[in-house]
Amino acid sequence: MPERTVESRQPFVGRLLRVRVDEVELDDGRRTTREVVEHPGAVAMLPWDGEHLALVRQWRHAAGRALLEVPAGTVDPGEEPAQTAVRELGEETDLQAESWERGPAFFTAPGFCTEYLTVYLATDLRPADASEHPDDEDLELVRMTLPDALAAVDRGEIEDAKSIVAILWLARRLDGAATIGPSKG
Repeated sequence: MPERTVESRQPFVGRLLRVRVDEVELDDGRRTTREVVEHPGAVAMLPWDGEHLALVRQWRHAAGRALLEVPAGTVDPGEEPAQTAVRELGEETDLQAESWERGPAFFTAPGFCTEYLTVYLATDLRPADASEHPDDEDLELVRMTLPDALAAVDRGEIEDAKSIVAILWLARRLDGAATIGPSKG
């Protein structure tokens, strides 16, 4: 089942991503190519005050529209994902968390990309002491109850995979939260 890489070339190296094209040999001797987007990894945070999630709405160029998402960010070289989560929470939401819990981790698109994303639940929230906002991001903070976030997933208003995974994980983690309907009001 494993494929053997015969030759590899890198036709693109960008600020964040690299593209690798591998010629591989299959078990039966046939050869084919695999195109791989190399990504340094990422984190997604679920800032949860016990009643509301802090989500962000931001323009996503590849999607061609603004998406409602859980805050997230790319792991910097030499940085542990847990450190990235703390940094990114402040940058994207102006919040700090006293308590952190590691959630699920997964490949976002293993058919063509190496990105591995780790979800963190951030609780015991307070305003960040100081945070820097990246120049290349314009974010709108959106507070939403978990039942309303689940309803937004069901309606297709939250269509980002990491956000769907994170919200559904939190709903399963919280006793009975997955069966609560949208809030009134």
